[in-house]
Amino acid sequence: MISFELTKDQKALQKRLHSIALDKIRPYSLEIDAGRPGKIDKRFLEIIAQENLNAFIIPEEYGGMPLKWVTLSIVMEELGFGCAGFAGIYAQTLHAVSTILIGGSTIQKKTFLPLLLNPSGAVASFCLTEEKGGSDVSSFSTTAQLGEKGYYRLNGSKTPIINAGDAEFYVVWANTGTGRKGLAEINAFIIPRDTPGMGYGGLHDKPGLRVAPTATIFLEDLKIPSSNLVGPSGSGYLLFTQTIDRGRALVGSICVGLARAATELAIEFAKERHVRGRPIASNQGIGFTLAELATELEAARLLVWKACRRMDKHMDYTALSSMAKLFASELAVRATSQGMLILGQKGCKRPSLMDKLLRDAQMSRIIEGTSQVQKMIIATQL
Repeated sequence: MISFELTKDQKALQKRLHSIALDKIRPYSLEIDAGRPGKIDKRFLEIIAQENLNAFIIPEEYGGMPLKWVTLSIVMEELGFGCAGFAGIYAQTLHAVSTILIGGSTIQKKTFLPLLLNPSGAVASFCLTEEKGGSDVSSFSTTAQLGEKGYYRLNGSKTPIINAGDAEFYVVWANTGTGRKGLAEINAFIIPRDTPGMGYGGLHDKPGLRVAPTATIFLEDLKIPSSNLVGPSGSGYLLFTQTIDRGRALVGSICVGLARAATELAIEFAKERHVRGRPIASNQGIGFTLAELATELEAARLLVWKACRRMDKHMDYTALSSMAKLFASELAVRATSQGMLILGQKGCKRPSLMDKLLRDAQMSRIIEGTSQVQKMIIATQL
């Protein structure tokens, strides 16, 4: 039987994270967004630690308190409501953890996952994309050559990488062959922080998601033991497709939170703003727009929940995950664009929450695969 009601525990978790999003995450993010690009703000790391967010994605045997995917989507929505950039920082850790959980050895899990339960706050990084690759992640110029005594030598670069320079460890994809075997030569490696041969470029000055630091990671003759290879040799392509399939639904939930923030802000303003003695919300041109956004918001959340429920049930979720990400990210753009029109000049004066939401929403159409990529994936599943 399908139920759309949250449990008592889910409601309590939702309420707690909503308060944190309003009281801490949002105020911090507006301040950080207005400044120059920098490392992850220490206050964000404190929130991760104090709320034990990383425990939600780590199995009990490694010190965590894992949530089911539907419940995790509720967490992501509230984080996205507070700040999509902060939610992106957390999502990067989730992606790195997911890769290890899917393909990693018991030793790898015991070694690396507990690092994320650091009482000072900790993050990980998921290093997939490259400068020339863009949305094409079927081949990599980054190489990993197996040398003597069971060590790999990694050379190349990854960009743009969230949490670059801040992560406890990095999950990096590389080509381990000559390219003749194609996808069968793609592999993933776990690289601890401060490994000799790893360097970072300058932090990117982005229009949106500015609180989530991104940079290029450089690998120069980096030596890593073969024990840090994730999964069997040649399993890298399958690993990242499975990881991203999961991640897309949760990025969809971040977008739901972002769209909700914009819609609520627009509704509040439209009720308070009076012209000729009447609130502008009573004008059909505005009232109907808000009604459409509220309706689409409910639809987007249900898409996310359905995809996550299939994940919880170990059923196929590839198409639904892309549908959720596609619909929710496009809604985030519509909600923030219409919200900016409704707020008018108030939304244009910085610092402005709607201005930040608008810029973050545009970036949400790109991360985890552009909207065009999502349509391609959905089409292949029809």
